[in-house]
Amino acid sequence: MSNEFAQLCAAYQYLPDPIGLIGNEGQLLFANDAFARQIEVEDSADTNDSLEEMFLLRQFDSQNWKSILQSAQQEPWTGDVVVAHKLNSLVTCSLHLIPIKNDNGFICFIAKLSVKSINSMPDENLAQLAYRDSLTGLANRFLFSQLFDHEISQSQRQKKRFAVLFVDLDKFKQVNDNMGHDAGDAMLCAIAERLQKSLRKSDLVARMGGDEFAVIMSNIKDSETVAKVTEKLIREIKKPVKSGANVMEVGCSIGISIYPDNAQTAEELLQHADAAMYRAKHDEQLHYQFFSDALNQELLDLRVVEQELQLGLSENQFVPYFQPVIDLHTNKIVGVECLARWHHPKRGILTAMDFIGVAEKKGVIKEIFNQVITQAFEYAVGWTESFKERLPLSINISSKQFYQQNTFDLIDQLIEKYQLCADAIRIEVTESTLQESGAGLIERLKRIKTSGFSITLDDFGTGYSSLRYLQQLPVDTLKIDRSFVRNLDNNPHDKIIVKAIIQLAETLGIMVVAEGVENKLQSDFLVQNNCHIMQGYLFSEALSHQDFETFLLSQQQYNESTDD
Repeated sequence: MSNEFAQLCAAYQYLPDPIGLIGNEGQLLFANDAFARQIEVEDSADTNDSLEEMFLLRQFDSQNWKSILQSAQQEPWTGDVVVAHKLNSLVTCSLHLIPIKNDNGFICFIAKLSVKSINSMPDENLAQLAYRDSLTGLANRFLFSQLFDHEISQSQRQKKRFAVLFVDLDKFKQVNDNMGHDAGDAMLCAIAERLQKSLRKSDLVARMGGDEFAVIMSNIKDSETVAKVTEKLIREIKKPVKSGANVMEVGCSIGISIYPDNAQTAEELLQHADAAMYRAKHDEQLHYQFFSDALNQELLDLRVVEQELQLGLSENQFVPYFQPVIDLHTNKIVGVECLARWHHPKRGILTAMDFIGVAEKKGVIKEIFNQVITQAFEYAVGWTESFKERLPLSINISSKQFYQQNTFDLIDQLIEKYQLCADAIRIEVTESTLQESGAGLIERLKRIKTSGFSITLDDFGTGYSSLRYLQQLPVDTLKIDRSFVRNLDNNPHDKIIVKAIIQLAETLGIMVVAEGVENKLQSDFLVQNNCHIMQGYLFSEALSHQDFETFLLSQQQYNESTDD
């Protein structure tokens, strides 16, 4: 798909007509120069805008984009759209959406614009569309940006302070997945109304897109006042929302920055509020966070890591490490888990915990995954040839990667290149991923299973939602989370949980693996309770490919000597 997409971009880049490429969710994937000029995107490679943000629709509203895109996948769609040019002129265009497909199905839409008329004095309705989010009626991102600059100028002249709140809904995706987009839209409208009612008329509330909102609290006295208002917003958002027969609940995380204490430009204030919001997601009690000097230093450190990530990718610093999975019945290696490591030139070998979060936020997780997995496949084939023994390779994939087809395109390409069978690959997904993605992930797993891959549910026991889904899941293996195994020596409750997981797996005919096994007391308990397959430091830590080959050789020699 990536080659086809690149070819499409190259083909349309220099055409005089405005041509763009649109993804199945309405996001701009590519714009040639003519298209970028028409919608006033400064960089023709900008992929942040959506159809809703680029075009105003007179005869449709924003909710219809979903149905428009669905029908357009079957046959071309044409409709009138309005492009707002810096709010002093509105250009009416015909938008043509043409689906592009290959043998595997839908790829993207070709979007072609044709100018019909220019209105230099927009009427009241069109001006309203240009300024307002059409779903909630709140200020949109464009109006928010204009008023933000005005607030800074006014506060600077009057020597006053104001607060910026960045609000992100928690678990909103579950509402969309489980109850549908109409229910999700009803939820957004209800929350928009609650935000407006909870604030002063002088304050500004805007919908920034998706499930994100921003607030400017003008002329604040002190941080304590901001905290009290923020806590009120959190309580209001938590209240259930009724939509037809559905009763929905979401939470939120809020980040706060203060002018001029934290910054004096709109861009920096919003960035700082956004950074504080991400920190707030880890605060289970307050759910909000003020930007601070410590957080500022963390941001500076984060930017250094982001720069180093790019350098690390260009210099192939990301490598696979391998941890063996042992069957104590036979004392043989029955699998190997691939773990990403960063061979940092100054800090040494870094585990995934040290960089995955930054990589996901930076948007380079796919590139790291590709670099690590490509090397892992090459090594795996070499072991098969050297030791005459095939070891199933376990690959950890996040929920985001599950929904990116190019993840499995790469795996399929590597399987074909190295002449492997699909059942030689074990796809590992965490139980927490299941909780986040719900039924949508189940359907995705079923499709992956039909391709021949073995599926492992990792970190089992840390959540609760998968218990009711477990019978529906096409899972081959459960991995007992290391947090339960670690305390088997002295925690009777963990012993009960581990026993229950083993018995549950047996009942459902699913293989069970214990991870994080560090001593013989733990392994003895697991064996006594009919769990014979394990991994952990008792057997081996994660190893570089050279050290893993040495480990394989020693295991092979040991097994040969015991057989004799």
